[in-house]
Amino acid sequence: MIKYAAIAFFLSFFLNVLIIHFSKKIKILITDHLHIGPQTFHVVPTPRIGGFAIFIGVSIALLAAYLRAEHFSHNFAYLILISLPAFLAGFLEDLTGKLKPRIRILLITFSAILAYLVINISITRLDIPFIDKFIQISALSFLFTVFALVGISNAINIIDGFNGLASMVAMMIFMAIAYVAYKLGDYEITSICVVSTFALLGFFLLNYPFGLIFLGDGGAYFTGFLIGICSILLVKKHSEVSAWFALLVNIYPVYETIFSIYRRKILAKRSAMEPDGIHLHTIFYKILIKKLLGVDKPEYRNPTTSVFLWVLNAFGVVPALIFWDNTKILILCSFIFVVLYTYLYWKILNLKRFKIYK
Repeated sequence: MIKYAAIAFFLSFFLNVLIIHFSKKIKILITDHLHIGPQTFHVVPTPRIGGFAIFIGVSIALLAAYLRAEHFSHNFAYLILISLPAFLAGFLEDLTGKLKPRIRILLITFSAILAYLVINISITRLDIPFIDKFIQISALSFLFTVFALVGISNAINIIDGFNGLASMVAMMIFMAIAYVAYKLGDYEITSICVVSTFALLGFFLLNYPFGLIFLGDGGAYFTGFLIGICSILLVKKHSEVSAWFALLVNIYPVYETIFSIYRRKILAKRSAMEPDGIHLHTIFYKILIKKLLGVDKPEYRNPTTSVFLWVLNAFGVVPALIFWDNTKILILCSFIFVVLYTYLYWKILNLKRFKIYK
């Protein structure tokens, strides 16, 4: 496992180094001007295709592991091909800035459908007695599985607002899943998670703290899709793992997405797909971090913001890691996280009487 993780790390790291180097000469590698919006917080032109290197690193490492018949079933030879549409949904947007949100959703949905049909990724229980009877119906299981995979893919993209934020959150999630999988002797899931973590680490070292390269939509969608695959598969293969582990370990990006939809659709009466600049990480940056560090040197405020959100993410990951087989405690911890997140959000806004919508 270690050698494949090393392959993923070095490929990701050196490919990203090459992208950074050649972006100074090849203009197509810099597409910042195509992505100016309410969540833009950098001023130096920066390549946003770090996800390409992660995709290549994970793909080659997993292919090498499969060819050596180490920990991988036959179906998982198709994992990278299945995730390719989800990756391309973001990567093409990173390069052109012209791929409409609906097209991106359709491509990710296609990957999710392939996962269900080809490698039998499916949600068959939620550990809620009454609802579990319905989720075992094939059609409902299919719809919920596709919804979950599309949701977590977009959730990682939504939290990708500051240097190191999404990549560290994803590494924390992957390693929590890897720990439980390893504890249960599931080396297939463990290998996927460890390889993905090290590919992300190769990117992270160049992205944090000063943002030499960005993850991009391609990297976020691909990472989120793999997290979804591993989360669902772990619960499906091991009845001792609570379905609420899969929720709690991912609860920061998941609840960020749900809360964002609530803000846009219910409070603002806008499209849920319309980007805005008032995510939790954004108001942390605009209000709390600015109060702590002042208005000078924004290059320090950006990475500092990520640290606060890593700590918040730990409030989901750590209890999930400890109580992975205890549904009642996981439900309680999920509720506590939701209350904590919601309280922090409105409390920080009130520090400056920040008006969300005009």
